[in-house]
Amino acid sequence: MNKLIKSDLFDSFQLREAVIHTAFKSVLDGHRNIDFYNTDEREGLSDYLTWGEMRPYIYQFITGSKSPSYFKIILCTNKQKTEAISDQVDTFFVNITFKASEITVSTGVAYKTFTLDKSPENIWDTKIKNFLFKYEFL
Repeated sequence: MNKLIKSDLFDSFQLREAVIHTAFKSVLDGHRNIDFYNTDEREGLSDYLTWGEMRPYIYQFITGSKSPSYFKIILCTNKQKTEAISDQVDTFFVNITFKASEITVSTGVAYKTFTLDKSPENIWDTKIKNFLFKYEFL
């Protein structure tokens, strides 16, 4: 869990959603509130905040004298990373769940159109598995 909340390992991923159960349940939507930014700041911003932008805030929820009883963090690839892997896909997901003192990681794919070709899923699964083992996340 330290590599998730204390390092920049996942900072380039975009946050779709974070659900955290402490003394209360928090649901954080990763959509960027574009109205918060002035016109100059809006240029080049993505629709979703990056994990790097949200990590300090989520760190505050997760750390303390007691660990959360549950959290689920849904991350996805940015447009450039997605296009580098496959032109058939809108985005690739990494779902990180903490429950009963165990972390589970799963992957997902959002296709642009229906397809029977599952090769992007296989490529993504391999890339994420290699990434997680390389950085000793699992």
